[in-house]
Amino acid sequence: MKSALRVYFDNAAAFQPDPKILGRYYAYAARFYENQEAAHSLAYKLRQKMELAAEQLANALLCKNAAVHWGCSGTGVFCLLGSFPGFKNGNIVTSPMEHPALTAALKRTGVEIREAKILRGRIDLEDLYEKLDRETVLTAIHHVQSETGIIQDLSAIRRVLDEKAPQSIFMSDTIQSAGKLEIPWTEAKLDIISVSGHKIGSAAAGALLLNRKKTQVNELAEYLKLCRGKYYSTSRPEPAAALALADGIARADKEKFKNLDQVNKINSFLHRELLNLKLSNNKKIIITVPPEVASPYILHFIVPGYQSGILVRMLSDESVYFSAGSACLSETGKPSAALIAMGFSKDDAYAGVRLSFSPQNTKKHAEIFLDKFQKALLNY
Repeated sequence: MKSALRVYFDNAAAFQPDPKILGRYYAYAARFYENQEAAHSLAYKLRQKMELAAEQLANALLCKNAAVHWGCSGTGVFCLLGSFPGFKNGNIVTSPMEHPALTAALKRTGVEIREAKILRGRIDLEDLYEKLDRETVLTAIHHVQSETGIIQDLSAIRRVLDEKAPQSIFMSDTIQSAGKLEIPWTEAKLDIISVSGHKIGSAAAGALLLNRKKTQVNELAEYLKLCRGKYYSTSRPEPAAALALADGIARADKEKFKNLDQVNKINSFLHRELLNLKLSNNKKIIITVPPEVASPYILHFIVPGYQSGILVRMLSDESVYFSAGSACLSETGKPSAALIAMGFSKDDAYAGVRLSFSPQNTKKHAEIFLDKFQKALLNY
């Protein structure tokens, strides 16, 4: 029998929608239906509205004066980033723990891709130093890792860049942190960050924010404009979705500390209780990332001897939803690349569980999860 209360702990894949932001999206869709590229006055007013939304988005993320490129999703803006001709000469430095959409986009550049090693979940700064050189055109490192939730020290990475490859564009995938945690835009001197409406309960839209202080970033910004106006390699941004994304980020920023308190309580409760659950093989659950270096929005753990994909399906029948890892790789049948990079065995890399939260989750949800999860472990 299914639980009367649905438990949704897969917000890192698609955040539970915010009813107020959805209401604004409906209102925007009804009002701003015209093509913003047209020559008439309605289009001109819409262009102005979207420029204000871009400023609102940048200010909410503490990225004042950043140029904003709107897209349909995080994957969509990654694809455009990877098509930039300025990345065709040189090498790109990244990590083996990036989101598969970003990794795929980087590989399509056709240039040499170098992956810095991982040390206890974080970028090995010494190895990063060795991977960088004067030919590095882009360094792409996540802020919050989408599967484990570990937070990278972007400011420390910037110091290595300044010493070894100051010419490199520094891009950070901030899709799991935008609207949730503070992004060190100024401290890490970031050149590009990314945002996705899917991850904050807004409409289906994405965006790149670009710091135009660097010549290469200005060239990228101009190229992104041409992708729509000359090359037609991207679709026209959906105004209602872009406006709702800006509103969603601004709202999340205002409620950031309240939201953090809510998800912290759920995360901490589950962290403590999971360690007491009984496994049929008498092993213990392993918390993958220490809470002091992880986003409270994500709790990742390993259940030794169990395949997490099977647990996901078992709990789905009980109206309890979570993930065995990154949703984009959930059906590949392969062990988690992130866990392998962190040094876990292949068996453990099949046993990772990701719980991801929204402010709409409650302790009651957590209690139901624990009860159903314990039964699934014993009936596995």
